[in-house]
Amino acid sequence: MKKAGEIFLIVTLIALMTACGNGSISDPGKVDNNSGNALPENLVMLDVGEWPQNEYTDNIPQPESGTLLRGWIDPANEFCYLELSDIAQTEAEQYIESLKTAGFSEVEKVSEEVNNNYVSVGTLLTCDDTSVSISYVDDLFCMYIKNGQ
Repeated sequence: MKKAGEIFLIVTLIALMTACGNGSISDPGKVDNNSGNALPENLVMLDVGEWPQNEYTDNIPQPESGTLLRGWIDPANEFCYLELSDIAQTEAEQYIESLKTAGFSEVEKVSEEVNNNYVSVGTLLTCDDTSVSISYVDDLFCMYIKNGQ
């Protein structure tokens, strides 16, 4: 349970850092210490616009809607991060239900109002040795996938 809470916290922090960024990443492999959007050089960047097929996404269903804005695999920390746009709150909730239908169990769910305009929702789910942490606000949907807990 403690490890699940740690995973949820990591994904929430990643989502917050992504949401608070003030620009786009022009060269994801380049580290710029002055940029709030700098990413470590060891990340394997995923193709934008298409659902990735890899060891992390093989165990989870593909969302029926949304467009992959950015994503990467961190081989050092063994996780995959996906950020999708164009997913309404009802579609995000339907996707979480599809994960439950696929055998995932909800470990924790939290929601918080952001700036009196949006509600941010975070959900942690597990199935066997796979953990999926999902956060969404407005039409931004983020997933953190970790295998081998």
